[in-house]
Amino acid sequence: MHLNRLGLAAFSLAAVSCLPASAAPPKVGQSAPALTFTDLLQAPAGTRTDWPSLRGKVVVLEFWATWCAGCIEEIPHLNSLVQSLESAPGSANVQFIAVDDEDPAVVRKFLRKTPIGGWLGIDTIKKIINAYDAQVRPRTVVVDTQGRIAAILDPHQLTREQLLALADGKPVTFPVNETEAIRQQALKEAKTLADATTAGNTGPKPLFDISIRPGDPAGRMSIAHRPGKNDDSYTYDFMNAPLKMLMEDAGGVSGSRLVVHGVTDTKYTLHVSAPGGDFDQLAPAIQLAIVTATGTKLSHVATMEDAYVLQTTPRAASLLPPATSEQGSMCFYNAKAGKLVMMQTPLDDLSQQLEEILGKPVVNETGLQGNFDANFDLPKGDMEAAKAALEKNLGLTLVKARRSIDRIVLDAPLAPEKTAAPSTPTDKPAPATEKPVQTAPAPAQKP
Repeated sequence: MHLNRLGLAAFSLAAVSCLPASAAPPKVGQSAPALTFTDLLQAPAGTRTDWPSLRGKVVVLEFWATWCAGCIEEIPHLNSLVQSLESAPGSANVQFIAVDDEDPAVVRKFLRKTPIGGWLGIDTIKKIINAYDAQVRPRTVVVDTQGRIAAILDPHQLTREQLLALADGKPVTFPVNETEAIRQQALKEAKTLADATTAGNTGPKPLFDISIRPGDPAGRMSIAHRPGKNDDSYTYDFMNAPLKMLMEDAGGVSGSRLVVHGVTDTKYTLHVSAPGGDFDQLAPAIQLAIVTATGTKLSHVATMEDAYVLQTTPRAASLLPPATSEQGSMCFYNAKAGKLVMMQTPLDDLSQQLEEILGKPVVNETGLQGNFDANFDLPKGDMEAAKAALEKNLGLTLVKARRSIDRIVLDAPLAPEKTAAPSTPTDKPAPATEKPVQTAPAPAQKP
């Protein structure tokens, strides 16, 4: 999944930070901002969430969204924490609250397929989201029994032992939140890049801007997103990214269809600023800029290959009603849990995801238009299990067949031709058996 729908692919945040520019986050040790939810789900009637009412409890605020692939990946870990604390001494003094800013109807629909433990606070006016600087998600904020922020970290860094010790009044040392450090560095680099891009330009801002610069060979890969006047605009900075990643995650090329020959791991920094619209129109421009700046050659090669064709069964009509939610489109696979999540997903995107999961070309020939929602188990790399899961949950099937598969090939540039050195006249002619020296282009490196 690429910039075309959600804005960014789902990366491990240990390496990549996907973020908008925002105000400085609240700091550990400060009093926690107020919790003024517009709606509260899965809590007893009459529950109050002001800090005087929650005093004496450790509160885990998990900022998430149904469109956030990283958030969905963390749900099993958070649910296991909730379950493990249910029978533990002192567990009554720990309260989990998942915070989202979407319409309650969207959240309830999501919960029917993916339960979340604890309470769910809805913040449709984004007052809490902004107060906790939680536009970047997932984001976990732990508040101690006195209403002070004890930790800001990633969900997977949170443990049962930490929470029980904090509830018992014991000192707890939480791990350093690496994501926040990456985030701040990425924002700093993005601002520097933006300043350099607009330096000396006193006229109107460009309507469409793509620039590529050499990256820092020792720099950390990061991605920064600075929202424009509307959420549909594309304004991204990819810092210190190798060519292959730029093509996949900025240029929208499916990794399973990308073939790379002789390309080095040289890093580049890419800036894209464009109006919102159909990403299919923007992607070729980004691809062209990348290959032109890096001196690589892009070509399309179609070959007949063994593939799997996605087709419908009679049950598809009843199992695939069109999606009604308004969140961004997403097709996300949690390899560790073996779970596939579709939200507002066209079946072309499902085919692409299946191709990544199964390691074989997948072609969509269902003929079905529109976007669909689903959430079900799908074992990685097991073709028969995948076919059974698709038929059971979506009314679709995979049929083996020969198809023409279009692959995008990136070739490193050939070394420049060398000019033969001028010969030195001699009194004696060269022997008849001696052949003149010829120069030829250096062969392209093999992958």
